[in-house]
Amino acid sequence: RFKEKNEEARVHFIPYLKEGVFVTLCAPVVIKLKGARCYLKGNVFLENEFLSTERLAELISSLICKEEQEKETRDFLEKLNGVFALVAETKDIIFCVVDKTRSTPLFYVKTKNSFIVSDSAYYLKDKINPHLNEENAAEFMVAGYVTGNETLFDDIKQVRNAEFLIYQKNDGLLKSCCYFKFLHGNYYELPENALLEILDRTLVNAFSRLVKSTSQQGKTLVVPLSGGLDSRIIVAMLKRLGANDVICVSYGRKGCRESEISKNVAEALEYEWIFVESTAKKWRENYNSKEADLFRIWAANLTSLPHMQDFPTVKELKLQGKIPENSVFVPGHTGYGTYIPDSASFDLEAYLEASLKKHYNLWPYGQEPEKVFKQRVSKLISGLEIKDNETFANALEYFDSNERQAKFILNSVRVYEFFGYEWRIPLCDSELIEFFLRVPIEYRINCNLYKKYARNCLFSGELEMLQKIDCTTDFLNLKALKKRSIYEKVLHYRTFAHSYYDQKVNNPVWGRYFENPLISRLLIKVSRYDNENIDDYPLLKSILEYRNEEKYPLTVNGMSSLEYLSGIKGETYASRSKKVIKPAGSPVKRPL
Repeated sequence: RFKEKNEEARVHFIPYLKEGVFVTLCAPVVIKLKGARCYLKGNVFLENEFLSTERLAELISSLICKEEQEKETRDFLEKLNGVFALVAETKDIIFCVVDKTRSTPLFYVKTKNSFIVSDSAYYLKDKINPHLNEENAAEFMVAGYVTGNETLFDDIKQVRNAEFLIYQKNDGLLKSCCYFKFLHGNYYELPENALLEILDRTLVNAFSRLVKSTSQQGKTLVVPLSGGLDSRIIVAMLKRLGANDVICVSYGRKGCRESEISKNVAEALEYEWIFVESTAKKWRENYNSKEADLFRIWAANLTSLPHMQDFPTVKELKLQGKIPENSVFVPGHTGYGTYIPDSASFDLEAYLEASLKKHYNLWPYGQEPEKVFKQRVSKLISGLEIKDNETFANALEYFDSNERQAKFILNSVRVYEFFGYEWRIPLCDSELIEFFLRVPIEYRINCNLYKKYARNCLFSGELEMLQKIDCTTDFLNLKALKKRSIYEKVLHYRTFAHSYYDQKVNNPVWGRYFENPLISRLLIKVSRYDNENIDDYPLLKSILEYRNEEKYPLTVNGMSSLEYLSGIKGETYASRSKKVIKPAGSPVKRPL
């Protein structure tokens, strides 16, 4: 914690959190200027030039020290590209901002006489001892994250993506401003070939920024290379731009199709390939380890489901020294497709039904929770018009970008930080985001433009061999499945049968909970699933009872969300020792 003259206005960042050799967290860069102090995590580009932390601090400080700074600050922040969280403090104000994707979260508490901002929601929880918000907890249970600026506890808030806060110390006023919105419009009126050319230039720019801030600084790029399209585009772009210090990593059941495809892609590009085998036993040992408990607290931050999928792999890479200490992970997170469900009408009610089906699906639930969730989604898209398929799709993507992508998908990068590595997300580059916001809907449906670019443009010439390697993303045939011939459907199902088996049937990740995953999952389909730690929360209990009555199958993430909630009340961040502890007498997580 950094104390200032005003004891009631405080800025707190976790300097480090260390447990054995497993946990090393990146501290913020602290820049002291005349009249201001800035705390920064991340890296930032302005007009395609990398900004040093000192230069960014100077620019921000000059803006926030002005009397009427809101519009100028908004315009400046909209121009920034990169992943970052920044807090600046002067004698009069505290200024907080996160990037357009909320890749590095910030949390805050405002009471009558104080304001505290931190990158640890647990730190704030210790400070004010708030109440668990049951509606927020129910949303977390079925969606995997808490929407809006809420967290699981009353009075602890989060800075939303593309948002900045200004807290006035003298009068205690807090103002929130949005500097960018994920809204489609100002569409390109160009033929497909022209759009593909713009997309190509945009991707080259995005990956040039990546290479400039990593490879050209002597860092090794580590790409989690799956059998899908996004990570294949990443390694193809790196090869195209001449990046040589690249390691491709794959994990899963030995002999699984994803890893076989990954190996073929890496070998075709002449990149080093590392495979980390996953077994149910490994998963059980890792999931129940002390460092996994620490990671869940660090990664979830009372807001998002901890992303455990990469945890055993990154841990093994770290402990066995398989990748350099200066490695930078480059996952293939993106969201450029439009999903339009079959619907007889395009109105608010149809939108709410589609949103709940897509996002609120970790647990089944009855009418009462459904009503609560619909009210929350309605509030988040307030002001958006829904009248046809285009506005319907825009509203779906707006929610997806602000909530699922920002809170759930991108939160997976916490695992890299936890083990002391940097990360970049080039497919979420601001220039790419702004490009796709201008792409007409007919090119966004089923990611058609994105897939055509890979098939016809990127995977050509020296990279043409990438077209011929199997892919778990169907990018060669862009027809909707229901419009394909019988022969085309047979090819599709034959291609994806192995992936279904690996993901749904024989997935070692279920070893988190069961010694014999397949048998246990079959038995639990016809039995009750109880957790006594939620008995005091009627809404949560009703969701669990609904599942038990209807005997719906369980999901990995659903079990994880309930487990996290069942143990959350006893978890504490001790600021003095810089360790995560459980106080005596706290509820113990019940083994699942």
